Amino acid sequence: MQYTFKPHQKLLNSHDFKRVFDHVAIKAGTSELLVLAIDNYDEKPARLGLVVAKKNLKRAVDRNRFKRVVRESFRNHQHQLQGLEFVVLSRRGAIELDSSALKKVVDQTWRRILKKRTAKLETKKA
Repeated sequence: MQYTFKPHQKLLNSHDFKRVFDHVAIKAGTSELLVLAIDNYDEKPARLGLVVAKKNLKRAVDRNRFKRVVRESFRNHQHQLQGLEFVVLSRRGAIELDSSALKKVVDQTWRRILKKRTAKLETKKA
């Protein structure tokens, strides 16, 4: 399996972000982050957008670390997340976690989203 994060897997413009914000199908959050997702129900590669506010992470080094950890986790889980588009928003609690703890939180959030997606698919079939 190829674990890269290519440009076509990024939400790049306001139209992409707006589509996710307007049509949220799955939400998962903690005190450190909020993940919004839409499901295309197809085999397109997963896509990721990040919103990291200075209000929540004041120092650039903290904002960059947050983005780096989320991207790395996304890259490692992208094959399980196919057909989904995500916007990950930072929250105030993110400043209190080191990189490994933040990675653990993000990994758990991906699992929760997949569980919610499976539950939605099962209710649609029933």
